[in-house]
Amino acid sequence: MVSSLAMGGAERNIVSILPRLQRTGIDCRLVSLNRRRDGPLAEHLEHHGIERFDLAARRMLDPPAWRRFAQLVRDQEPDLVHAHDLDTTIYAAITRRRLGLPAVMTRHVIEEPHGVLRANIRAGAALMAARYGFDRIITVSEAVRQRFSRLARIPVSRIETIYNGIDFTPFSVQYDRVATRAALGLGADVPVVIMVAVFRPQKGHEVLFDAIPRLQEAVPDVQIVLAGDGDLRPQLTLLAQPYGDTVRFLGQRIDIPALLAASDVLVLPSWQEALPTVLIEAGGAGLPAVATDVGGAAEIIQDGQTGYIVPPGAVDSIAERLITLLQAPEHAATMGQLARKRVSAMFSIERQVQHTVALYERVLSDYADRQ
Repeated sequence: MVSSLAMGGAERNIVSILPRLQRTGIDCRLVSLNRRRDGPLAEHLEHHGIERFDLAARRMLDPPAWRRFAQLVRDQEPDLVHAHDLDTTIYAAITRRRLGLPAVMTRHVIEEPHGVLRANIRAGAALMAARYGFDRIITVSEAVRQRFSRLARIPVSRIETIYNGIDFTPFSVQYDRVATRAALGLGADVPVVIMVAVFRPQKGHEVLFDAIPRLQEAVPDVQIVLAGDGDLRPQLTLLAQPYGDTVRFLGQRIDIPALLAASDVLVLPSWQEALPTVLIEAGGAGLPAVATDVGGAAEIIQDGQTGYIVPPGAVDSIAERLITLLQAPEHAATMGQLARKRVSAMFSIERQVQHTVALYERVLSDYADRQ
């Protein structure tokens, strides 16, 4: 279950893992609450032949949508429901309590959105649903596991970390680095720092911008390439104006493996993360990364070996680490190769599938023993 097929990290992982689960013999269905925020992932899902049921929910707890879901459960007779975000966590928990259906949830975020009353109520409801409505909880990093245990007051023993994985095939392709750069208007030899992230406050784009003056002093011809888009685009464009052509906005891209292959180092100055997929992708591309010590970033990057971990908001540290990598390309290449070995071993989609199937089997076995 997922709210919609927007272009987010959790949604990308769901669309990637479902066909692979299907190939293990699991008969998969996807249930979404609505299609309002659907992106290209919806077409990708259709291409793989995964059947989708949409509840056309107008809001989180929409009585007609709930009735449609309850009827769907009766008609399809699933063995297990797996929820992947805040709103579907609540649906799945109610289903388990009222219909007795085994339920699993994955926690893809480290914090729920708070602020306005409505968001606080939804966050509280999701935590209560997690506490009482699931047989097992999956978290995407150990940092999320520890944090969620405290937030929801759930014993750590009920929570299991299964790292999100990616398909490394696109990162093994030999892309034409010079041609990719030329298409972006970049010289073949200029130092390129790439940041791949949605334009939202948690990603820390402004921290990277604050590091640019010091970076330019040491590496005058450096180029900062931003792949992504979002609500903060106007504000970030304004913040980048003093740096002229040094900062390039590429918009939303689907050619991330080629962009990473054409870059020298990836930076992720986030204030908040769960398990940043882009750090796994950078490793897959043999690219060292400089990232802030939030969420599961340090579970991906070995500081000083496959990249660098710095404190959140540490502008000078970010600049120093980027300068180190840009001024020592052989050192950066060695780090990148070590990063590739690490992520290939720990964060493959095949490994995620294997651990997910094993968890399903344990949940269903425990359920059968209780009957």
